[in-house]
Amino acid sequence: MFVNRTKELSWLEERYKKGGSEFIVVYGKRRVGKTELMKQFFRERPHIFYLADKRSSQEQLKDASAIIGRYFEEKFLEFRDWSDVLEYIATRDKRIVLVIDEFPYLMENDPAIPSIFQKGWDLHLKNSRIFLMVCGSSIGMMERHVLGYKSPLYGRRTGQIHLKPMKPGAMAEYFPGIDVERFIEFYSILGGIPAYWRFFDPKISVMENIKRYIFNKEEPLFGEVDFVLREEFREPRNYFSILRAISFGKTRLNDIVQETGLDRGLVSKYLSVLRELHVVVKEVPVTERDPERSRKGLYRIQENLFKFWFRFVHPNRNYIEEGRPDIPINEDLKQNLSLFISFEFENICRESLWKIDLPVTFNKLGKWWQGEEELDIVGLNEKTNDILFAECKWRNRRTRMEVAKELLKRSEKVAWRNDVRKEHFIIFSRSGFSSSCRDFCNENNIALLDLEDVGKSLNINS
Repeated sequence: MFVNRTKELSWLEERYKKGGSEFIVVYGKRRVGKTELMKQFFRERPHIFYLADKRSSQEQLKDASAIIGRYFEEKFLEFRDWSDVLEYIATRDKRIVLVIDEFPYLMENDPAIPSIFQKGWDLHLKNSRIFLMVCGSSIGMMERHVLGYKSPLYGRRTGQIHLKPMKPGAMAEYFPGIDVERFIEFYSILGGIPAYWRFFDPKISVMENIKRYIFNKEEPLFGEVDFVLREEFREPRNYFSILRAISFGKTRLNDIVQETGLDRGLVSKYLSVLRELHVVVKEVPVTERDPERSRKGLYRIQENLFKFWFRFVHPNRNYIEEGRPDIPINEDLKQNLSLFISFEFENICRESLWKIDLPVTFNKLGKWWQGEEELDIVGLNEKTNDILFAECKWRNRRTRMEVAKELLKRSEKVAWRNDVRKEHFIIFSRSGFSSSCRDFCNENNIALLDLEDVGKSLNINS
């Protein structure tokens, strides 16, 4: 599967060319492409690749011994622990890429693994020519037990890559020639995780893709979110309740508490864990001076497939398990999918603003809200005092003049450098604009962008 990770590959290439020992940590969410990145890097280089799993430490060490013995053409290698492994490889005095994938599984089976690798690095690999890479999908374990200050491995790494989901433009490369509207529908559901893209077929409608590949208990996407969360949490029930509440629009702490019936302190604790694992993000209005201390935070699920799964799959699992997907499709999906996509359309429009040639650049882009009032996008340039106000309309009808008037009205309620700021306005629309809207916006210097403009900015259908 083609996924463009040129930036990360180039960085690894530069580190490799230096010739000395390296201890590189690669981590990120499941399916984001970590293993594929490493395979692209070491494909043409001498390498030993070991994929850890949940078996006992003894069994895994036996397998690793066999793989290393095969590489060095020694049949009867048998290591006592991983420190022996690292010592043996270091004494070969060769430039080798040594990859330990899913490193957290080793730590689960043996809590001493971080100390063992610390010893192996300090005594054997530090002054060798080995290019060591450890990789993990459990972000929490990698950040605590490999990168964290209290970890024995703290300070040993020579570099790290936190591999994040791909931006929308990357999915456009994966589906060359895709229609902009279908692209937005696909990205709203699958997000930036490359492994999910291969399941959707651009030749059929988004509704048919959902029916075939998500509302089908035999397909991987049906059980994907459930699997990923159960890998992270031994007791996921309360986490599921919180995530479902958020997916149904209960994004404030008090609303989540009321919806789940859980104690407020418990909800705060679970939300903290979900944020640490990058499952949930806390958003504050873009104009807040101190985001961390702001009391205006709203909690949102980060990954699009997770949002979709908790909104449409989790509440309808019984029907899908019974092989009756038409019931949730007709009674839920057809009525609410467009609204679901509209929220992601805002994020895609925001991403496009980084690419569009605007008269002013904005170093901060985000949402703004105050009470019941909100704006889809507000951009700030804190050096020049420029501020951007934008609305995004995912509707099947042309955007009317009233939307532009409301945008101007709401902008007046945003308290940010009111005396000196220079204001800019944009409206994004799925279905174009009425003639009266165009006339009004021309008179009031409001830029109008449609799907074609969004597509061009993200190189969709180019």
